[in-house]
Amino acid sequence: MKRVAVILSVAVAVAGLTGCNVDLNPEDGRAFNYDFNAGAQGWTVGFSDYPVDNAEIFELESGIKKLPQNPQKSGYFISGMNRSDDLFMFLKRQFSGLEPSTKYYARVRLSFLSDAGVGCMGIGGSPGESVYLKFGYGDKEPKQEGYYLNLDKGNQAQSGANAKVIGDIATAGADCDGGKFAEKTVQTTTADRIPVYSNAQGQAWLFVGTDSGHEGLTALYYTSIEIALEPF
Repeated sequence: MKRVAVILSVAVAVAGLTGCNVDLNPEDGRAFNYDFNAGAQGWTVGFSDYPVDNAEIFELESGIKKLPQNPQKSGYFISGMNRSDDLFMFLKRQFSGLEPSTKYYARVRLSFLSDAGVGCMGIGGSPGESVYLKFGYGDKEPKQEGYYLNLDKGNQAQSGANAKVIGDIATAGADCDGGKFAEKTVQTTTADRIPVYSNAQGQAWLFVGTDSGHEGLTALYYTSIEIALEPF
């Protein structure tokens, strides 16, 4: 009965969002689909691991934009020039309506457009395989404090206490010259799930992002994020 109660409480928390519940794994609970064609839906952007007093050279951009090859639809665009060799660009959202002070496991499925092809060369690392996707949790809002993120996301290919590497942005169908975007979906397995601890008010932060070892421009259009929360 506890699992049913959790699913219902999360459904209440995301009431009013476009999209329906879909099976992330039919045997392990439900996922909640945030389709960015309908707007930001409570997700906001953050950047870290760069000097804020010299931010203009990082060419940071974000927002809901039309998809490059399908202007009838939109995605959550995020872009930056990795001049620090460690730029972290992420989307974050606070979840409410959870059981207070409770441990969950979270899994995610991301769909996005990338212009980084497979097996391409780049400065410092490839524009695809050296840009690492991470999925993380925070007991406070994830944001830059000083130079770094205020949570332990790890560094580039390394996971941290608050985040796991779940893939990269190398995408079959994209070119090495960056002139063509192609779609990719990354889904965590049960082994990749992350622990999430709600606070006394039944709230928790989740984030997804890219930790870059490629010293060049990274541009993504996130099209959807599905998240499953399962009680421990």
